[in-house]
Amino acid sequence: MVIGLTGGIGCGKSAAAACFAELGFNVVDADQLARQVLASDDSISQLRARWGDACLGADGRPDRRWIATKVFNEPAELAFLEGVTHPEVARLRQAAVVDTKRHHVVEIPLLFEKNLTAGFGFILCVACAEETRRTRLLEKGLSEGEISRRIASQMPLSEKVKRSDVVFWNDGDREFLRAQVAAFVGRISAP
Repeated sequence: MVIGLTGGIGCGKSAAAACFAELGFNVVDADQLARQVLASDDSISQLRARWGDACLGADGRPDRRWIATKVFNEPAELAFLEGVTHPEVARLRQAAVVDTKRHHVVEIPLLFEKNLTAGFGFILCVACAEETRRTRLLEKGLSEGEISRRIASQMPLSEKVKRSDVVFWNDGDREFLRAQVAAFVGRISAP
């Protein structure tokens, strides 16, 4: 079975994915795949052709912060970047879930926003209170302004919750989240 995992920024998608990994699931992180694709020679060539060397760091690799700033409020630039990366990310994501002997969880933050729901047995959403997510994001070093902009750029969490098959509430500790994941795994693994 292939399961889609999404949720709002700061809600704990990666923590939930780690719980699935502990239970033997193959976890595929779409953001990690995107970073891998972005750093490829082909992507770098296309980025440099469009934006020049300003988009690269001192190490010659894409400067993700510079790129994020460039595309954040520029729909044409975002469309260009997605055109460079998304087809290869989709190919790698599909290749990562071909083993039919095990279950897979694919963590995709923008699962609904990018219309990527097809092909999943279940869509799971990790959610938490607004105050909880803001506190977590502040602890990661984001400013209040950055947090507000990132939250506003995504589909409202309430809508993601409505569209999902299962919701994990992640306002408690790690054990509370792990118990929810384990209960779900027990339900889908039962004969």
